[in-house]
Amino acid sequence: MKTLFTVLGLFILSLAFADEGQELYNKSCVACHTIGKGRLVGPDLVNISEKRSQEWLVAFIQSSRKLIESGDAEANAIFKEYNSMPMPDNAFTDAQSLAVLDYIKRTSSGNDNSGQAAAQKDMLSEATAENIASGALLFTGEKRLTNGGAACNSCHNVQDEDIFSHGTLAKDLTETWTIMGSMGAAAIIKSPPFPVMTAAYRDNPLTEAEVLDLTAYLKSVSENRPDLAPENYNMAMAGLGLAVFLLIMGVIIVFYSHRKPTPVAG
Repeated sequence: MKTLFTVLGLFILSLAFADEGQELYNKSCVACHTIGKGRLVGPDLVNISEKRSQEWLVAFIQSSRKLIESGDAEANAIFKEYNSMPMPDNAFTDAQSLAVLDYIKRTSSGNDNSGQAAAQKDMLSEATAENIASGALLFTGEKRLTNGGAACNSCHNVQDEDIFSHGTLAKDLTETWTIMGSMGAAAIIKSPPFPVMTAAYRDNPLTEAEVLDLTAYLKSVSENRPDLAPENYNMAMAGLGLAVFLLIMGVIIVFYSHRKPTPVAG
């Protein structure tokens, strides 16, 4: 009987461990990674435990930045391959990191991602001009998000001559689609892994339609962005200054030549 209770207790603990791994993965990892469905912002994690040591994976999950800064060759190779974007740090304990790895290992069983990334259909393949227009309105806040979340341009900016975009608190999103692609950009919008965004949209999630429209808009911005190099106005300003100077000098000369002579007191 004692053995039975021991086995039952271990079984319950294993279920709790498994559930925690799935919960942590869905909260912090799913926005940037898949398990067997191709790369997003970050690499596909299918069978990742067979490619890296457990110790290395735990360290990378907790702080990829520290590994990169330490000069770790594998961490730096991943950093460069994925547009020099470090994975956000996770305040996971070793046990929590192992729970995530266990969930990935169990989910990897039966999954084979060979060729899936190339075959994956672009979610924007049927997006229309209406989707882009709706995304622009959602970005600026002219069209309210269904669940009351803050408009994107309250913190972010894009280089789009057709809208007034002024957010300076966070990253410029002009090249987001170029860097991340449709699935990656949509994943970040839908389940942001960054602490400030997570808190802002925890109780105000975007709908699937809003994610699609915003992603379509960011693609349009990336593909049609104006020349980002600032224009050089130095010569124009110098010419304008010279023209104003000559105009003033001309007015002075005209008035001076037509002045009335005044008698000199004797």
